[in-house]
Parts: sequence; structure tokens; C-alpha cells
Amino acid sequence: MPTLLITGAAGQVGTALRPLLREHYDLRLFDRREPADPAANEQVMVGDLCDPASVARAVEGVDAILHLACVHGPAIRFDATVQPNYHATLYLLEAAQRFGVKRFLFASSHHVLGQYRGDAAARFDDLPPAPDGYYGISKVFGEAACAGYALRGGPAAFVIRIGNADAQVADARRLRMWVSTRDLARLVRIGLEHPDVRNEVVYGVSDSPQPMFANTRARELGYRPQDNAGDCKAADYLDHDAMHPTASGRDHVGGVYAASPLAPVLPEA
Repeated sequence: MPTLLITGAAGQVGTALRPLLREHYDLRLFDRREPADPAANEQVMVGDLCDPASVARAVEGVDAILHLACVHGPAIRFDATVQPNYHATLYLLEAAQRFGVKRFLFASSHHVLGQYRGDAAARFDDLPPAPDGYYGISKVFGEAACAGYALRGGPAAFVIRIGNADAQVADARRLRMWVSTRDLARLVRIGLEHPDVRNEVVYGVSDSPQPMFANTRARELGYRPQDNAGDCKAADYLDHDAMHPTASGRDHVGGVYAASPLAPVLPEA
């Protein structure tokens, strides 16, 4: 089987995806801490993506990369994102090109569009980026870096703008962008296997009663969601009126990220 490197393999999304992906690929699991319960075809590598030598060791010998690792949070400062979200992504892309990796899947986020109001348009797929914070800005950078390498002869790039990947749907905003683990795994497999992938951006979303993203390109590539967010509401699900009108960011794509102030970059005068 092909070997797939997963960065951030001990995180929430990586942990959830592993059982579905290891049926089709040998997995190399890379994280700063050891992922739990590795299977027979899962190789564990503990290291730091901010270290170019660690990145080179992780990438050498794999066929494809699924880059999930990042730092995030609504109150995160810009300087906290520079090494793990900018430098690490470039280290991985350069190593992928150096070692002849065929596919590079980048876990982007709906936060690249987070500043748009939820009622601004029926669909947001074709709008220009409007990131809601330093995390979203770093994802815009990552998408651009993937395109730059892919179109310069590097690995084919497949960007997945993940909506909400929690186990259940928490509220009305997330209802419009939720994705199940098996639907996300299906998108990953399309990104790894579809022959037409060169430089693509799709959305990591399942079906929804009121979808925020049409996800046209994913459907053109054969994506057919198996799950609907309306069937996966949490017991304490909040409808729109029950959400705090400002603190929750309910009326923006990015939710609380859009409602949070940016930490200053300039030193105080």
C-alpha cells in the first residue's frame, strides 16, 4: 500500500481519521507526542515540524502527505503562529518536492472566510479570502504556498477547507458546515487518488439542511457525502436564537473567531 504521512496525527482530526485511512494506506504518524494505539501498519515518529531535520526524516520515503498539524485559537497571537503554521508548512512542501512526494493534502479551514456574515450570500465558495484572525491568515498563506509549489512542479496540492469536525453538531452556525469523519476520510481519499488533482480547493463538509458551501469542485471530483448534519445534532444543540448574539459570533462564518479582537502586533507606544 502507498505510505501516507499524517502530521498532527495525535490530534482530534488525525486520531479520528486513522482507522478509516489505514485500511487503504500504510500510515506514518508524526506529532510532538506519541499517537495512541498504533496499528501494525502505522509507524510512529515523534518530532517537531519547526525543525527542518525532523521534517526531512518524516517526509523521506512517503508517497503522500496529509498536513493537519497547526496551532489555532481565537485569541492566538501572530508570533505564536509563525513557526508552526508558516515555517513548518514551507519545510514540508520543500521536503515533499525534494523527495518526490506525489500528493500534498493541506487541512485548511472555513476560517479563511470567517469575517463574512453568514447571511452575506447563499454560498461562500467563490468569495475571496476574509480571514477572521491570525489562524485564518496562516491558512490563507498555507493555501497559497501549496498552489505555488504545485504549479512549479512540486506535489499535486489538494486543499480541504474543513468546516466543523466535532463528533456532533453543537449549534446552528456549525450545522451549516459540519463534517463527519467518514465524509472527511472520503475527501482525503479523493485528494490522494483522483487522477485529475493538480491544484484543488474543496470544502470539508457533509450535507446540511442549509449548507454554507456548495462544494461544487468536490462533487465534480466524485465526492458524495454519506452524512447529514441535521441528523447529528448534540443533545444540547443551540438553535440560532439561543446563541449569544455577539459573543458566539453566530452571524459570521468564523463564529467566535470573528467575534474576538486581534491581539496587537506592534509594540505599545
